[in-house]
Amino acid sequence: MALPIVDYVYFFSDFDTRSDIESLKIRWFKDCSYDSDIWVLQDTKNMKRTYEINWVNTPVGPNGEQLKEYYGAVKLIKMSLLIRASTTDKRLGMTASAESLYRAAIILLNFYRYLLLIPKISNLSSINSFVIDQLVTDYSSKGLMERLDLDSRAVNRFTEIISNGNIATYTKSRKSTRYINTNSEKLEFDNDKFSFELGVSVRALQNAPKYQLLKYKILKSLGYGLKGSGVVKTDIDTQSETTIRKSLSAVSSLIRQVYLMPELFTENHRVERMWMDDIKASKLSKKKATNSNIKTRNIPRNVMYAVMDESIRWVIDYATSLQNQFQCAQQIYKEKLENLKGNGVGGNDESKSHYARKLTAEWIRENKLTNFPHPITTYRHQTTSLEQIVNKHLVSACLLVIFAFTARRRDEVYGLKSGCVYEEGGLWYLIVDQEKFNQGERALPTLKVVAKAISILEDLSAQGRTASQFDNLMQVTDANSKHGGAWPNFNAFCEYVGIESKDEKGNPFSFAYHQFRRFLAMAYYYQYRDPNLFTLNWFLGHESIEMTMEYITDSDGQWEMQQVKNERIIDLIEDDYRPDLSLVGDEIAELFGVIEGQSEKRISKMEDKGKLVDKYVLNFVQDGACFGLTPDIKKRSKCLESDAIQCSSATKGSCEGCLNLLPVVQPINQINVTDLVWSSSPMLEALQNG
Repeated sequence: MALPIVDYVYFFSDFDTRSDIESLKIRWFKDCSYDSDIWVLQDTKNMKRTYEINWVNTPVGPNGEQLKEYYGAVKLIKMSLLIRASTTDKRLGMTASAESLYRAAIILLNFYRYLLLIPKISNLSSINSFVIDQLVTDYSSKGLMERLDLDSRAVNRFTEIISNGNIATYTKSRKSTRYINTNSEKLEFDNDKFSFELGVSVRALQNAPKYQLLKYKILKSLGYGLKGSGVVKTDIDTQSETTIRKSLSAVSSLIRQVYLMPELFTENHRVERMWMDDIKASKLSKKKATNSNIKTRNIPRNVMYAVMDESIRWVIDYATSLQNQFQCAQQIYKEKLENLKGNGVGGNDESKSHYARKLTAEWIRENKLTNFPHPITTYRHQTTSLEQIVNKHLVSACLLVIFAFTARRRDEVYGLKSGCVYEEGGLWYLIVDQEKFNQGERALPTLKVVAKAISILEDLSAQGRTASQFDNLMQVTDANSKHGGAWPNFNAFCEYVGIESKDEKGNPFSFAYHQFRRFLAMAYYYQYRDPNLFTLNWFLGHESIEMTMEYITDSDGQWEMQQVKNERIIDLIEDDYRPDLSLVGDEIAELFGVIEGQSEKRISKMEDKGKLVDKYVLNFVQDGACFGLTPDIKKRSKCLESDAIQCSSATKGSCEGCLNLLPVVQPINQINVTDLVWSSSPMLEALQNG
């Protein structure tokens, strides 16, 4: 490894203090080194999680052959990960977190399994155009289960074991723990051994539908202890856009690394050309993704507003009383338990603890909170227990407020520390550690309600932070005074407060953290009276304007917010404050005129108008609206330079007289678009008072 780093300074940062490749360090290593048989990666942001990669006992071959049995294979993946953790080049797979590096390792291990099973090669030097074509096809059209033929292979192998009478070889027996005074033994199937022989982990086979059902039916009849029913609800044929893109990008980065830095890898893994360099993973993933598995990008307005109204109500109105009630209940529980132990009554410690919880639950019901409209029936464990309400639902409410009103990424929020908000000059600021592009800590303007949510998490995590000496807000103390990670669950929060969270097709809605970023971006851009694309780009922390444009123009999944944009365009075209001299305004108005001449109901006409303006990209300037980024009319924009619009003013400067501008009589930020009754909504009230 002691190769001069001077040959590779183009690909790395901070090389002045390093002499060779061996001096590169993975900053997430915990008590290990590059040469260690087991890598332990410690996350510095997200609740101090650790991720383990075992290089000694990692099965990859179709018959359980281990990675170390193939010459140069361990070094191939280790070195690739070292480069990813040290490089500043995104094309080489620049990685910004321990979790991302761990996920890259899993992708690369599965890539090596694929090479051994499908094209049946063990060296990257054997890759040719035929292998690449098959690889791209398989990775873009098949999930991991299908790509490695795991379900069929597992069924065949399990059937062979049963037919040969070798089931005892895969059986573990242990004393039953259901009853203390018993000598009965429970039979268990050795899933680790079985999956190891197939060259994969146990987790890889958990979603194999045919195998899991067959195993359940046969082993259940033989008296084995099994959980569930054997039915797997996962569709192995679906491929999401993210899964395709990340898998192809990781493989492409590996090949690029090997080609550009061949001396770092063994000769059998060097490639003759930079395979896959012409593959556009992002475009291919969008084209090939299975529609049924593409995540919903926007939270439906009926769900979003209901959830946020409830969340803000929890943060502003309920948090203090809930926290006080939980603290009192903890003290009551301790007193009840001490009395039971001191009185010498019968029963073991668990029985006394159970009875103390029962007495505490009676106290909770007798001392109901007057301002809290939801049921509290017990002390711990149950959905309606005070413990769950504080440590799960209150935490969820705080996170919903933070995500919705800050548009921060998942690890940026989950990595927040105490003292991360401060007030200055009557304004509130939130300090976040920027997850991407190495931007470091940033102080962003925020709302008072966000500061309140942060303070609640600081209170809830206080004891845990002291005990763990880890200053992260995502910690709680349970009913038995034990400390651990917080328990947020947005869907459970909706269910508890009675919000029906359904998607556009009526199916249960699945919350994703990026949906909040997109919602805030589109709400700001299409509802704020004087939005600015570059301000939005800065706030979101995007590397390029193009990424921000994708947030607000990509119609995929934007079935709710698209309507908001369309309604805004229709208002601009039809309202009295638009001057007559506007080519783009007249063009759209002429299209509207055709619809107005039809004998349809007003609702139908509005829907038709919305469909017409779907194709228009709307950008606001100081005193008007710019349509210059709309593809069909983009070429006639006066100020188009290097694919960037100079959005400054509709009535002066280089924008004056542009055919794609819609000026207004008075600036948009002075137009009273609507009169919101903010007192009717905690969400709007918080914004008004923020």
